[in-house]
Amino acid sequence: MKRHNNIFSPRLLFTFAVGLLLAACDQLNLPAISNGNEEQSFDISHYQGKWVILNYWAEWCLPCLKEIPELNQLQQDHGDELAVIAVNFDRIQGKELTELAKRMGIRFEILHQDPADALRLSRPASLPTTYVFNREGKLSSKLVGPQTSAGLLSRTDIELAEPLQ
Repeated sequence: MKRHNNIFSPRLLFTFAVGLLLAACDQLNLPAISNGNEEQSFDISHYQGKWVILNYWAEWCLPCLKEIPELNQLQQDHGDELAVIAVNFDRIQGKELTELAKRMGIRFEILHQDPADALRLSRPASLPTTYVFNREGKLSSKLVGPQTSAGLLSRTDIELAEPLQ
């Protein structure tokens, strides 16, 4: 076995590269790379105690575009009790996804990897598709078509605040 005597050994370069990737993920608020492989993990237990609204969308999907303001409002008004999470159907990732979400006005969490396998879900056949998970992380509803914040709240145990008079 040939031994590398310089400071740029393959092992050192690999360790340095992994460190840079992890730092970049942290700067972009991406999930950390798990198990040293290319896949990013999604763990629903991270949201324990909150409802999770997992929304599949695409830039070319007009109903998806129309529901983004509803999802933004839902996250803004009820972020202490639920998490709205976006998954790009076209599997766009990284900086391209971040820029696309910004252009589209998405103000809730965006996953850079599809969590379907981790959640044992099939990828949606039509868009938009929204999965609602209860506070224990169990799938409660699968909704196809555009949603409203009121419609999504009706699928949860979150009570609407009384309007001020």
